[in-house]
Amino acid sequence: MKTLFKGIATALVTPFRNGEIDFKSLGKLIESQIRDGINALVVLGTTGEASTIDDEEREQIVEFAVMQVNGRIPIIVGIGGNNPRKIIEYGLQAKRAGADGVMISAPYYNKCTQDGAYKFFADITKCLQIPTIVYNVPGRTGINMEAATMVKISKLKHVVGIKEASGNIVQIMETIRDSKVPVYSGDDALSFLCYILGARGTISVASNLVPREAIEIFDLASQNKIRRARALFNSQLPLYHSLFVQPNPIPVKYYLSKKGICRNELRLPLTPMKDS
Repeated sequence: MKTLFKGIATALVTPFRNGEIDFKSLGKLIESQIRDGINALVVLGTTGEASTIDDEEREQIVEFAVMQVNGRIPIIVGIGGNNPRKIIEYGLQAKRAGADGVMISAPYYNKCTQDGAYKFFADITKCLQIPTIVYNVPGRTGINMEAATMVKISKLKHVVGIKEASGNIVQIMETIRDSKVPVYSGDDALSFLCYILGARGTISVASNLVPREAIEIFDLASQNKIRRARALFNSQLPLYHSLFVQPNPIPVKYYLSKKGICRNELRLPLTPMKDS
């Protein structure tokens, strides 16, 4: 089975300072993640506020992250969108910079069919020829890629993983059961259940804050130490829920600012969460 990583990949925030990319804080965050044993890093996903990052900044972030990591763990670059030509442009940029793979969400706003979604990924992955994780997140994109579609996509040559964040546990179970590539949970609050069903890890928001705990839950579940994994997961569940009391990444940036890792600064239309 094709694979890019196993375990926990952190969907990194993008730190800002006075409206600009805060590369010092980004470097500090990357180093702390590697030190705590994270298995991979995703830059410029939803948590990284990719939709408000311009093209020049994107190139700088990818090059910085690849250089900072220096081959120690895989770097995956989010290149989602609804214009295939632009996605291919971003993917080739990530490939040139030395990224290990890319993550592409379903096309949003266009309201395509299931066949359209399949052809979207077939065309893009054929052009890019780089390890690709396909991301199903209907709450963001407005399209749910059904299990049968995800399984069909999993057979494409350069697809090496699926991030499932539909929230539909039956669909997740069917996708894990039939996929030809590893499936990762896209929801921290469902991660433990996904491990029981056979998921190979999580692409996590919470691991920005608690990477060691996220890794331990996965490791215990993988070792079939279910009771201990469940107990640790339950202890983390209030945090997982709190990370979505407002749209991601508003809460996680608030928490990171309290830990002194980055400023509580986002780009509009996102606004910082207040203490109250």
